[in-house]
Amino acid sequence: MKILVLNSGSSSLKYQLFNMENQEVLAKGLVERIGIEGSKIKHKTASGEKHDIEGHLANHEIALHQVLDLLVHPDFGALKSLEEINAIGHRMVHGGESFKSSVLITEEVKAEFRRLTELAPLHNPANLMGVEACEKILPQVPNVGVFDTAFHQTMKPEHFLYALPYRWYEEHKVRRYGFHGTSHKYVSQRMAELMGRSDLKIITCHVGNGASITAIRNGEVVETSMGLTPLEGLMMGTRCGNIDPAIIPFMMKKEKLTAEAMDTVMNKESGILGLL
Repeated sequence: MKILVLNSGSSSLKYQLFNMENQEVLAKGLVERIGIEGSKIKHKTASGEKHDIEGHLANHEIALHQVLDLLVHPDFGALKSLEEINAIGHRMVHGGESFKSSVLITEEVKAEFRRLTELAPLHNPANLMGVEACEKILPQVPNVGVFDTAFHQTMKPEHFLYALPYRWYEEHKVRRYGFHGTSHKYVSQRMAELMGRSDLKIITCHVGNGASITAIRNGEVVETSMGLTPLEGLMMGTRCGNIDPAIIPFMMKKEKLTAEAMDTVMNKESGILGLL
């Protein structure tokens, strides 16, 4: 069985092709600057051979076409035909309380995912672009959504609720959701496998430009550092992580910042970058 895995960003597309019989990576790559001048694909074969392709890619559908052409390339392609692709897995960022596990993507699933866009306005629309490009180009291949938030849905209310008016949760779903769930789930399951135990109390760490930690008991999340959005928690590459919330209105008044400008500062100009 061969599975194509996609992570669609607003102007990027990461991909890997797996042979699930032996869990081998047959090809992988990154498409950068989709819809922006200077588009580029960095493609790598199973043997480590690299191929860089430059040329304007106007949207995700065109970018995916190019990726698929590379996968069946006569000289270095990993597939003889696109018919060898049995399924496509998509990294979906914010599943809210609606998605507690991976799901087969249907029109109903897409509609609910769109409804959750206000919780992740930068990520969810981009994820859907990748799904819809696949549906158009490979209509016969099933698409599966794997949600960053799903693994954390075992948290109890005393751990996911904020000390804020309860109606904010009831009416607007303001709560801790957690992210990097696929990473924390894999690491915890791999540790249990290596130790030959399932009754573990462990802390898993996802450390990159975005970073989070998660407390897991017997395979279920108890607590995690990220919250309503990926901004909460540890200091990260460009995200501030936890700060005194009073800093926000204080600095908005001091520097006459709009809410959007303050959000940009905390997400893209803070963290390690902000301290340099």
